[in-house]
Amino acid sequence: MFYYYELEKGEYLVTQKLSAYIDKNKVNVFFIEEPESHMHPQMQNVFVRFLKNYYIDKKLQGLITTHSNEIARVVGLDSLRVIRQTEKSKSELFDLSKFRTSIKEKKIENLDDESEFLLTNFFDWFFEIGYSELIFADKAILYEGDSERLYIRKLIKLPEFSTLNDSYIAYIQVGGAYAHNYLPMLRMLKMKTLIITDLDYDKEILSMDKVKAEDSKSTNATINHCYRLVYPNKEENYFPTIKELYDFQVKEENILCDGRVYLAFQDEDSTARTLEEAMLKKILGFNVFHMIKRSEWKKIRKDKNLIFSIPNNKKGEKDSEYSIRKIVEATSNNKTDFMYSVILSENEEKMLPDYIKKGLLWLMK
Repeated sequence: MFYYYELEKGEYLVTQKLSAYIDKNKVNVFFIEEPESHMHPQMQNVFVRFLKNYYIDKKLQGLITTHSNEIARVVGLDSLRVIRQTEKSKSELFDLSKFRTSIKEKKIENLDDESEFLLTNFFDWFFEIGYSELIFADKAILYEGDSERLYIRKLIKLPEFSTLNDSYIAYIQVGGAYAHNYLPMLRMLKMKTLIITDLDYDKEILSMDKVKAEDSKSTNATINHCYRLVYPNKEENYFPTIKELYDFQVKEENILCDGRVYLAFQDEDSTARTLEEAMLKKILGFNVFHMIKRSEWKKIRKDKNLIFSIPNNKKGEKDSEYSIRKIVEATSNNKTDFMYSVILSENEEKMLPDYIKKGLLWLMK
């Protein structure tokens, strides 16, 4: 026997009405259709926690249809079933309880090989902090920090990327050491995803020849993990050289997971190891190792209307020379201020690195 009850406005404590319908001699299944329609997010949270406990206490089966991030977050992975359109005129049902079972006992992969953290705990926490919007999204963008979030949000307002505004995009902030741990869920949901991360080679390297040397490698765990996905015959902890990673991009091997995931990071042309370096290289036209005088940096800062820090003159020098790399290092504690200045000065398009542009154009397709 199925009972269908549509919640009336403001009515969330439904104990008495539920009890009136329960018949111990029948199979009791309780359906609720989109309760968020009449509820503040905090009320959704209270209601779903109450209802979940009530189901358990009364040994009821129940189904809630919802488009609410808050409800999806509270019920957790084990209780979620997601219907997603995967192709034109085709939708599929994804059982997240089976996904959670499939990753049971698997460990998080990051830079620390001794890590004992489990993927199940990772995804439980992932949903708990509100990233449940991923299951409702058409596409996803994974990025590293606040400055990237500000920049990407501004970029998709540009006419060139305007079609992205027609998609529901989930913006997920991750670090380079953890982004690849989202791949199992992205694969399961068959979701088109752009991962934007930093190449992170040794910042003490001061020439392109040394960047491409045999001992030059990236410390970014996501990049190294994705390279090993494409080359599974490499040893388990193989770290590709920067030259191999540049070739990886040129061959478009950074498009992974049956063509659904694009891994974007600084290319050889940018010469950079971080987003900020790549942006300054783009607008200034010289590589990140090129040295110019402190007085010239002050003029650039004024002319471009940007906010960044310039190191003081070196001892005994009146007008010391610094590279883009040294400017970015000096600005490391003010990255958000730098990005605000890029946006407010309307320099976002002039400073758009090619690797991010390629990634956004791919995401549009």
